[in-house]
Amino acid sequence: MSYCSFFDQLTRAFIYISAFQVKIEIKLSITGRIFFFIVLLFPSLILTAQVKRKLTGSVTDKSKQGIPGANVRMIAGKDTLSINSDADGKFSFENLNSSSSDFSLLVRSIGYRTTSSTHSFKTGENILSLKPIILMPDTQLLKEVIIEGKVVAMKVKKDTLEYNAAAYKVREGDHVDQLLKQLPGIEVDEKGKVTSMGKEMTKIRVNGKDFFTGNVKEFIKQLPAEMFSHLQVIDDYGEEAKLTGIKMGQPKKILNLVTKPGRNRGTFGNAGIDGGTNKRYGFQSSGNIWKDDRQIGASANLNNANNSAGSTRALYTSGNYRDHITKRTVGSANYAFNNNLNESSQFNYIERVNQLGTLYTTNENSSNTNSNGHNFDLNLQGNYDKEYLTASLNGSFSDGKSTSSSQNIQKGAIRQDLYNSSLSNQSNPNLNANFGWGKSFAKRGRTIYVNFSGAFGKSKSDQDMMNKIGYYDQKTGAFLKETPLNRLVDNKSSNGQWNASVTYSEPLNRADDTVSTKNIDFNYAFSLSSNNNSLQTRVKDQNGQISFVDSLSNVYHSNFLNNNFRLSYRYGSKRLNYTAGISLQPSSLKGSYEGRTDKISQNTLNFSPSGNLNYMISPSQSLSGNYNGASNAPDFQQLQPVADTRDLQNVIIGNPNLKTSFNHNANVDYRLFDPEGGLSFQIGLNTSLIQNQVVANVVLVGDSLNSLKQETRYVNANGNYNIGTSYSLSYPFSKNKFALTLSGNLNRANDVLFTDDKKSFSKRFNFDQQLSFSANTEKLSMSAQASYGLNANTYSLSSAGQRRNVETWMFNIYSRYILTKSWTLNFTGSKRINTGYSIAANNPLLINAGIEKTLFKNKSGMLTFAVNDLLNQGNGLNRTFSDNAVTESRTDGVTRFFLLGFSMRLQDFGLH
Repeated sequence: MSYCSFFDQLTRAFIYISAFQVKIEIKLSITGRIFFFIVLLFPSLILTAQVKRKLTGSVTDKSKQGIPGANVRMIAGKDTLSINSDADGKFSFENLNSSSSDFSLLVRSIGYRTTSSTHSFKTGENILSLKPIILMPDTQLLKEVIIEGKVVAMKVKKDTLEYNAAAYKVREGDHVDQLLKQLPGIEVDEKGKVTSMGKEMTKIRVNGKDFFTGNVKEFIKQLPAEMFSHLQVIDDYGEEAKLTGIKMGQPKKILNLVTKPGRNRGTFGNAGIDGGTNKRYGFQSSGNIWKDDRQIGASANLNNANNSAGSTRALYTSGNYRDHITKRTVGSANYAFNNNLNESSQFNYIERVNQLGTLYTTNENSSNTNSNGHNFDLNLQGNYDKEYLTASLNGSFSDGKSTSSSQNIQKGAIRQDLYNSSLSNQSNPNLNANFGWGKSFAKRGRTIYVNFSGAFGKSKSDQDMMNKIGYYDQKTGAFLKETPLNRLVDNKSSNGQWNASVTYSEPLNRADDTVSTKNIDFNYAFSLSSNNNSLQTRVKDQNGQISFVDSLSNVYHSNFLNNNFRLSYRYGSKRLNYTAGISLQPSSLKGSYEGRTDKISQNTLNFSPSGNLNYMISPSQSLSGNYNGASNAPDFQQLQPVADTRDLQNVIIGNPNLKTSFNHNANVDYRLFDPEGGLSFQIGLNTSLIQNQVVANVVLVGDSLNSLKQETRYVNANGNYNIGTSYSLSYPFSKNKFALTLSGNLNRANDVLFTDDKKSFSKRFNFDQQLSFSANTEKLSMSAQASYGLNANTYSLSSAGQRRNVETWMFNIYSRYILTKSWTLNFTGSKRINTGYSIAANNPLLINAGIEKTLFKNKSGMLTFAVNDLLNQGNGLNRTFSDNAVTESRTDGVTRFFLLGFSMRLQDFGLH
């Protein structure tokens, strides 16, 4: 094609377009055609040169929480654009003119210092994503700016439930635990344990950072509620997930407290003494210095109590330090020591089913223990632009002595009596180390994370056991004889575990895609655990002669190797995040016994899918789900083929041919919050299924006196599963002064067990419902609950055929009333109605009451008087299931006591 023809066709095309598809033929000279083509092409060249650009970013505080409503002003040459950040602190400027590459940003928000910065687009760069712009609190504010308006009490996020403290009643002197009790879906028990939807809060953080020792119970009772703007319940997947975004396994519940501007520092502590009836006395003290990342703390506590069921004395002391080692590296060290003296007594009733019928055992035991424990923890965390480093070393050492005695009266299918007394010593040192390193590459979304960890532990115990067995004629019930047996058992074990993993993530989305992320994730994890165990049994006769029993002794070695190869696809957007992948887990279990030719060698290959989902259905609704699978090796006791005779009525013999089991775990959670009416609803479903579960096979074997005894062996079996659901529905009214809450859980489990080599099932069903009412006014804090619980268990053995149901009604009330500025009254009451227990169980009415008097001008002193269990009706009832047995326990004692105490609370969380 000639140049003339080329220009002629282009000229005609532009004329055709400009004339709106009207065909015009114009004859031009070659020069004219070229000139006309350039004239038409020039505007399009200008437009091409001025490609529209896009700028995105976010505004956060120091804790990396988004700041909504921050004003972001962009200044480029003579042009100025302005926008406010959204609810998550994000902002975006679109369709920017590219005539100027350099620009400045000016960011303002109430309560924070104004900040400015200069940026530029690189040559050829059309989309620029800035690092988060961090605003510092404005500590020069002389008085708080109060903006009247509707306060949204709760915000639903993907992995987070955020509560706005301003929506709830915070009185002068209230601490975080009193604020937590008002939040829907959260429960705080009398010991300070905090749960969300039945799952315990494992750690406390402030502004997203580790806070001293992280002990939830300790700090929610020390930190003033008024200094926090928000409280967050976070599903935490660990440090690796923060860097890579890859969420594996089941999350832990973390409580994060967000301070008001400038309140991320202070000094606080307390000291107190108390004394009362039943030789009860106590001393508590703590002191903490907090300057954001710099944290220094120490505490010491001593408590003692006596009653007819025994006595306890607990001593605890600790110290911790955290600070910047360099500008980007934070180090911490913690140490704690505890000493516990405990004397206790307990009554147990045990039912065991088998082919011959049911064994009924009544057990009364008493024990005396003295134990010591040392714990230390060293941590290092570093953030270096695009690299992350973490290292930790922690260890523990515990030792103790104990004496115990028990009496077992066994009736039913086998009539026997067993009297035991023992003296034991034990020690357990443990050491753990962990190292993790991660890096984010220049390409957005490309990351790598490497982790190494190791653990080493030892255990040593020696027992001196005296047993007497009373035998009876199985037909007439006549007493036959009593046989004493004195054994000396020494048990030593050492174990080590080494783990290594690497995770690499490769982005798949285009560079100009700022709406979503797409990644392929590769993960490999290696785990090797070794165990060495030595069990030595000697018998002392009536003349004091000691002889070694090789049939009751063994030396055992085992190694469990597990590899996990995981490939997954991960998608992320503002509303939807999900991961779908596959996992391949080959494992190997090997073991050997000294002096024996038989060895253990098991190889297993497991395959399972994996997945994680977080979906924001709307700004007030979220849906999340998780599935994972894991291999588990049998423990030493289940593998060793040597009889463990420490319980003569139930001798344990392991099975060296056991295979590894595989656990499937899945859960789904739904959250809803109505910002207009305040209604909140949470529901969760969780399931677990175990393949090749190690289960007990309880058989009856004969002894030398033609009687019978139980012998527990182990086999692999399928059929174990558990499915459960829990929910919470809360409706506040009168501006959150009052609230009604309906909550509950439902659980169904199927446990496989064997009796006399015959497979059977234990089906468990739990049903709990609770209706609560709470009130929080200027002077009154009150909550009342009525609950019903059903605990049912059925064995499939036709010889047993019974269904055991235990039902419990509970009625509770808690109130705290401010009488005057310095006097406060506390009252709690509970009534429990029990039905279905086999052991004698009363229906106690528990009443606790107390009065508090604040002292001194700054109210730093407090005098308290309290009574616990005024009517002395308390008892500890408990019911547990294990293999073919149901155990009911009761602890009796004098639970009524009067206590007088004085404490000083020193705290300063002012603006510094």
